[in-house]
Amino acid sequence: MQEFLSLYSKMENPTLEMVLFTFLLAFLCSVAIGMTYYFTTPTTLKTANYIQALILSSVIATMILQSIGDNVASGLGIIGALTIINFRTAFRDPRDIIFMFAALGVGIACGSYVFVIAAAGTAMFCTLALVLKFTPFSLGNHQIVELRVRIKDQETAAPVEEILTRYCQKFTLDGFRNNSTEGVAFQDRDYVIVFRNDQEHAEMVRAIEAAGGEVRKLNNQNSEATEV
Repeated sequence: MQEFLSLYSKMENPTLEMVLFTFLLAFLCSVAIGMTYYFTTPTTLKTANYIQALILSSVIATMILQSIGDNVASGLGIIGALTIINFRTAFRDPRDIIFMFAALGVGIACGSYVFVIAAAGTAMFCTLALVLKFTPFSLGNHQIVELRVRIKDQETAAPVEEILTRYCQKFTLDGFRNNSTEGVAFQDRDYVIVFRNDQEHAEMVRAIEAAGGEVRKLNNQNSEATEV
């Protein structure tokens, strides 16, 4: 198998069959990367059509590399053409950038006819991503939730965070605002939380309200805000 994959390394005039094989390998490798992303990413962090973008970007990178070949003039021309395009998509999770680089790397390797590196690199990347899913560095498939709690005095903040510690795998204070209504002062505290059990959100809300807090918002990170 390795002899076959390295047989066509650095071809100057690839045949139609070899071109089709190159695109097919890039497609299969990027599908593996896309499926790995799907199974290792929390539901609320998955951006619409991102997996399609992963797969298609690999195919495009393969096409560009095959078009350039060893022609320096063609390479400079393609670089000039690509600089016209402005990519303004903002990635909310740095991990998404890594997966996009992986898909592009597969396309570059296939377009350069370095099939052994493309296949081995994809296998290693997907394996490590799956292994990391089961380590403390991963959130698993738990939902990432934005929570806004309104408290009337600072003494309520400590009990509220004790409740979050009990119900959440992780939580972070994202910000707070002091405000008042009809002469009554209060503070809105915004948290980003990850539940230990995604089904316990109603129970957590009741516990917060019993401690003197008021839940004003509770929604998945990538969904529209839901005021409570």
